[in-house]
Amino acid sequence: MIERKNPSNLAPPVGRYHHLTGIPAGSDILAIAGQVGVDGKGHLPDTVEEQLANAFANVTRILQSEGLDHRAVFKINMWLTQPVERERYVEIWRGFHGDEPPASMFAYVSAMIRPEYLVEVEAWAARPTKEAI
Repeated sequence: MIERKNPSNLAPPVGRYHHLTGIPAGSDILAIAGQVGVDGKGHLPDTVEEQLANAFANVTRILQSEGLDHRAVFKINMWLTQPVERERYVEIWRGFHGDEPPASMFAYVSAMIRPEYLVEVEAWAARPTKEAI
């Protein structure tokens, strides 16, 4: 089971994430390539919020293809090229992780590989092996 912590010798996180995520010994580490905002059929919406929701949905689909869910994610990195409305961001982020947020990073960048891409989300997950359970 992945362990999520906020050490008592640090200020609480400034958002919905954990400062530290521990991975069980013997787990397989899965690197999920950066997911842009296209939906499952390849459609790219215009807004940063819709693209962010699609990127998280893509991460979820990849996890499901391995028999996993959001709880397997121990680190997630998010890059956006446009400001996202704060309340909408919190709603989308919480929709992805429920009440078990992983360690995370969020940054604004000047551009993605293609100008129509407004978002990229990269995730790291752990799949416990029988030895790790």
